[in-house]
Amino acid sequence: MSKIEEIFSAGIDIGTTTTTVVVSKLKIKNVASGFVVPKIEIIDKVIIYRSDVHFTPLLDEVTIDFDGIEKIVKEEYKRAQVNPEEIKTGAVIITGDTARKDNAENVLKAISRMAGSFVVATAGPHLEAYIAGLGSGAAAYSAQEHKVVANADVGGGTSNISVFKDGKLITTLCADIGGRLIRFEPWTYKVQGFINGGEITSKHLGITLEKGKILSQREILKIGAALAEALISILKGKPNNLARELALGELVEDIVPEYVMFSGGVGRLIYDEEDIADADSMTRFGDLGPALAIEVKKAIHSDSIKLLKPAETIYATVIGAGVHTTELSGSTIYVSDPDVLPFRDLPAIYLTATDDFDAVTSEIIAKADKFSAQDTLIMPAIVISKAFGNSFYKIKGLTQAIAAAARKVTQKGPLVIICEDDIGKAFGNLLKNGLNKPRPVISIDQLTMKEGDYIDIGKPLYDGGVVPVVIKTLVFSNS
Repeated sequence: MSKIEEIFSAGIDIGTTTTTVVVSKLKIKNVASGFVVPKIEIIDKVIIYRSDVHFTPLLDEVTIDFDGIEKIVKEEYKRAQVNPEEIKTGAVIITGDTARKDNAENVLKAISRMAGSFVVATAGPHLEAYIAGLGSGAAAYSAQEHKVVANADVGGGTSNISVFKDGKLITTLCADIGGRLIRFEPWTYKVQGFINGGEITSKHLGITLEKGKILSQREILKIGAALAEALISILKGKPNNLARELALGELVEDIVPEYVMFSGGVGRLIYDEEDIADADSMTRFGDLGPALAIEVKKAIHSDSIKLLKPAETIYATVIGAGVHTTELSGSTIYVSDPDVLPFRDLPAIYLTATDDFDAVTSEIIAKADKFSAQDTLIMPAIVISKAFGNSFYKIKGLTQAIAAAARKVTQKGPLVIICEDDIGKAFGNLLKNGLNKPRPVISIDQLTMKEGDYIDIGKPLYDGGVVPVVIKTLVFSNS
């Protein structure tokens, strides 16, 4: 009977308004029977701990409080009764307006390294949209019911929409629509601050924003209504003028979901049964959140949008980060030197030349400098598509072409090969033997990546038979 190995995974979401942590337990097992090639899969994912919802600590308007974030993570790990050394995979994601803070990138990398051996750093609204759609249950519902389902994760700084068809992501749509676009002194209508999206929306309505100004309830609801209409127009594939001004990237206009879920802090309020329209509690959170939720509710009702309740609202992104980001490569991997792992944020190049091995060499050389990160000794990961086939002649020819390219490029570190077909071990062995100078070779398989994607590869698990990987596509489209 195949053994079951258990590993801990962490998800950490540092959002515009709130920071949350989840810890999950993943069970890994060889699911192949008899004497066939092993097939190691994640057979179960169980959330064992959810943190409290913390306000994201900031030093000032443009700087994240790293010490404050670190304290939250350490305290929540302690409550979860796990040590960072026990966390083998997962993701830290900086979301919403927090991702634009001056020190966001440094904080993200530092937290990912203290959070566990392979807790990867992720950022960007399009990736956040995808992760939230996994965590909310939109992807799963779409797969089960064979429907086109959108998840709109409406948080403090942004609304990040992911659209799934038969469980597969077909597009992401993002805009500066969120509860913290304007901040108030809690329980008052006095403006405490605002960010770009709040200023754009107010100008669109002819409302002047100034710190210390007292807005009327009517003005606050008017701003909430404008943002709600912009959001609904995006979901309907017909973005209005304000939506276009608030958009982050391209807004696709030819995809209309059959069902919509809402997640995030504001998303939770949309399903809230309490009277969030009460004038005395409109700004109880010190922001536009309740007003935006009220107006989204009205817009949904008047538009007859088919609304679904998600499995998760405020925890959707952090659960997506901690439970759904990690995949396992195939069971026929080749890792010549496990000590060089983990790798993080390694860009991928996709080979298009298929019949001419000299052309393969030239393509790798041309793309190596273009796609390599600065100041790195590691070449981009080379993706070998199924189109190449898996004959011995093809595999040997490709390894010789890659070895020839490796002799000519400036990067002298490890070679990372991603095989879509189940040929990782054979490919790695042949490539290692074909190199004229020793260098580490990592060859993993049964993964699909596009050129420009990034991959994180962790240390081998399950007696070296599998490695955890996270593939990050920073911009999604219809293609």
